[in-house]
Amino acid sequence: MASSFSNPSLVNFLIAVAIDAGLATLVFRHAHRRGNRHATAWGVFTFLAAGIATPLYFLVYWLRRSRPS
Repeated sequence: MASSFSNPSLVNFLIAVAIDAGLATLVFRHAHRRGNRHATAWGVFTFLAAGIATPLYFLVYWLRRSRPS
């Protein structure tokens, strides 16, 4: 398992990029449709750090949505 992290193949790299791009697109579309002014920033952040940005985005979205108006 550790060898795949230290010496990734081209196929593994392309799969990781495709997954990151898909998550970034989904987060961007969700943020854009909900009127978030920083939708592009959320999409880029998700592409660069998907494991951190995706849960953080939805946590922020949930907290802002559940806040009384």
